Amino acid sequence: MAHVKNVRTPTLVLHGEADDRVPISQGYEYYNALKRRGVETQMVVYPRTPHGPREPKFIVDIMKRHLEWVEKHM
Repeated sequence: MAHVKNVRTPTLVLHGEADDRVPISQGYEYYNALKRRGVETQMVVYPRTPHGPREPKFIVDIMKRHLEWVEKHM
């Protein structure tokens, strides 16, 4: 958060709701800080998901969102 003021790159935040390494509150804090600064950002929260997706449907969704995000911003 110390350097959020320097972020200008459109940012996609993909976060697991059950992440025990990075609390979901930190994901929301980062997302909201970017929004307040006018940085284009989107946040998607995956239920039941720890610090890495394990459910096949979420893995596919994450890959799809990554590709769409990069395609949109390249």
